[in-house]
Amino acid sequence: MLDWKNCTPGDFSFQIDVEEIQEIGQRQNFPVRVFFKDGSLAFVKSITLRSDFYMQLRQQENWKEKLMEILKRRVREDIDERINSMSMTLDDKLEFMKLGHNAIN
Repeated sequence: MLDWKNCTPGDFSFQIDVEEIQEIGQRQNFPVRVFFKDGSLAFVKSITLRSDFYMQLRQQENWKEKLMEILKRRVREDIDERINSMSMTLDDKLEFMKLGHNAIN
């Protein structure tokens, strides 16, 4: 398990799972695998783009590079959220478990 508080976005890389790219309704779905610097899988994320936006992007010069920049930005946003989240500590979770169930009045 990663200690997200001690990670930086530069500690990660990602790869598109190209065999799983699919169009679902009006959306284009790009599944990505995000890896920690030691090569271990950190998490898997699906990034969606509107199909009309994707089609317009494909008409641009260097569209593949632009698409990768969009995906990279979305992955970085997710990593930033994970690093900066105020996760509940294990001790707090255990304390809540000890408190048991409370009736709702």
